[in-house]
Amino acid sequence: MKFSRFVLPLITIPLILCAADKDLEIPGLYGGIKPSDYVTGRFVPEKNPLFSSLKKSGVPAKGDWHFLRREAIASLKKLYDDFHAEHPDEPFQVQSSTRNFFSQKTIWESKWKEFSSRMKIKSNDEKGAAAVASAILRYSSMPGTSRHHWGTDFDLNELNNQYFETGKGRVLYDWLKKNAARYGFCQPYNAGRKSGYEEEKWHWSYMPLSKKFLEEWNNSCGSDPGAFSRRGLFTGSEISGRRSHEFVNEINGDCR
Repeated sequence: MKFSRFVLPLITIPLILCAADKDLEIPGLYGGIKPSDYVTGRFVPEKNPLFSSLKKSGVPAKGDWHFLRREAIASLKKLYDDFHAEHPDEPFQVQSSTRNFFSQKTIWESKWKEFSSRMKIKSNDEKGAAAVASAILRYSSMPGTSRHHWGTDFDLNELNNQYFETGKGRVLYDWLKKNAARYGFCQPYNAGRKSGYEEEKWHWSYMPLSKKFLEEWNNSCGSDPGAFSRRGLFTGSEISGRRSHEFVNEINGDCR
């Protein structure tokens, strides 16, 4: 999803989002984090032993704050090396990676303020708030519902579909469409879906792990339609939260 830099806070988030009775860790999959906490981003990636910094990997990234799951980094490094060998002069750079609940909340609330001001929506206007939510949800996730919580998803080069339709961006996108699956990656928000986020040619996901986390998100949160619509969870949660299941699950079928 589209992203501007926010520092991941070294705090825990004392909010109960999705609570499954079977919150027992599958060894090695969550790094000691309760599954329902993990899939909703209620942990600090830098402190999770299953994560590593892209800075150490040799994969080009914008800034030093990018973390992904170690398995995802290993496959991404292979993908990058092979792409670079074929296209040594073409740009390849990770723009965003893992974000926890609090970082996503900061992004969401910044956009809420921006869109409310731009659309001249009053605080007590429920219809207007629904319009603001829809505008944000074209490209940005509610906290607790982002695939970027999982350490499997990242954005490449430019957060603009047009970039990938011509020139250097088209070279990268065409190569990824042809080859990314061999390394375990897919484009979750492709063209042709009936609902959910708009197409994002920049957003790629490490499927061997992300499909497991999608299943866990649905196990933990899918049976509770009010999990993200509790007042005060984030700005506009009571309006937008009821749409969480739609936006988490309306993805490219190849990513399941």
